[in-house]
Amino acid sequence: MVKKVRSGAFLVLLMAVFLGMFVAFGPGVYNDSDQYLKMHIHREPLYPLFLAALRTVFPNGWLIAMGVIQNIFAAVSIWLFADYIGERFDLNWLGEAVVVLICLAPHMVTKYFSALHLFMTNSVMSEALCLPLFTLFLLECFKIFTEEKERECKKAAACSLFLAFLISLARTQMMVTILIWLAVAGARIVLWSKNRWRRRTWQNPRNGKWKIRHLLIMVVIVAAVFILRTLAVKSYNLVFNGHFINNTYGTVNTLTNILYAADREDGERIRDQEAREFFFRMYDLAEERRANYKYAGSSLREKTEHIEAWHDTIKYEMIEDVFYQTYDKTVTSDYIIQNLMADETAGKIIRGILPGCFFRWFGNYLLIASYGAVRSIAVVHPLVNWAAFFIYVSALALTLFVWRKNRENPAVPVMLISLLAILANVGAVSITIMCLSRYMIYGFAPFYTGYFLLLLSLRER
Repeated sequence: MVKKVRSGAFLVLLMAVFLGMFVAFGPGVYNDSDQYLKMHIHREPLYPLFLAALRTVFPNGWLIAMGVIQNIFAAVSIWLFADYIGERFDLNWLGEAVVVLICLAPHMVTKYFSALHLFMTNSVMSEALCLPLFTLFLLECFKIFTEEKERECKKAAACSLFLAFLISLARTQMMVTILIWLAVAGARIVLWSKNRWRRRTWQNPRNGKWKIRHLLIMVVIVAAVFILRTLAVKSYNLVFNGHFINNTYGTVNTLTNILYAADREDGERIRDQEAREFFFRMYDLAEERRANYKYAGSSLREKTEHIEAWHDTIKYEMIEDVFYQTYDKTVTSDYIIQNLMADETAGKIIRGILPGCFFRWFGNYLLIASYGAVRSIAVVHPLVNWAAFFIYVSALALTLFVWRKNRENPAVPVMLISLLAILANVGAVSITIMCLSRYMIYGFAPFYTGYFLLLLSLRER
């Protein structure tokens, strides 16, 4: 009875915080919001469909309905996460309150420390659904390891895969959640032995064959999910945009950081003459504005901040404008056709210039990823960057120490899965765009929750 009252009190508190933030600041409409509302070909289907449903049901008050629903969903996701962690790890009310505060922190970070100062669940942006969905996804991934009963483990595996599929329909980069699911569920199968996931049992040939068969089945399931996701996106675009195609502009996004790392002579390797001419125009604009790697400074910090400062300018003014102004004059003003042509030409440019600038591009990729790793658990600042590094090192050391003392401690997989999620998200986002806080903040709460649980394990010992 006491636990139910405590759980209900936390839910009421979370509702009050999120709905209070919506009342205080109201809905946020940003530059990207219009693309979701217009079901733009760049945008994945889940969030535009959500907004379309709201505009149909609440034609005059859809923004209010959006804010209320998004904030309630965020509150419920945190409540479910904290409630399970509290029950599974036998936390008292103070311990569960700490988990709740950890889960609230990402929302406050993006409100008070990010460049846009947005409260995500107030915003007309796909992150408003992505973050709660990701919280629930990782919760189910935790259950795959923390639940000892086979039935509960299979239920968690099915739920987490479904949530990964939904998240992939909200943001393309979040397709990594499907691969995270494969890694987590696959590890559980490999380590499974009479409901004790910590022991390897490959020594038993019969058991080994069972594991191999189930791992192969999982790979087939993941392939089927990717195919289903592609069909869902193409069908959505066929219905609402008239073309049975994937979302466009991904190749153009990828070109941005590669163009930044290129030299002019790299363009000579581009075989297609039209693509080569596009590259030279883009490169000359970047050179004129001092917007490539040559002007980035000498320190790692200067290099990283330079590429982040120029990323959007390169993408919009030196790539997108060059493509679209040319196509407007010579081909068509249909933006979907323009997007398809731009992606095709961008691919030809990448194939030509990447071999010559690969190591510079990869070095920049690591710099972008390093800031992404920091933003996953903190905010970028010269002093905080080093603190974040030591936090990661201490997390690994703490995990190893706890595992050596008690190999059945469920806090260990919680931390390892959280680190896997951070690495996967950082790796995927860094390929195409900057690692802004609102893209990186997904791993914040799971990571610090795992850290907190590991510290409690030390205290208990």
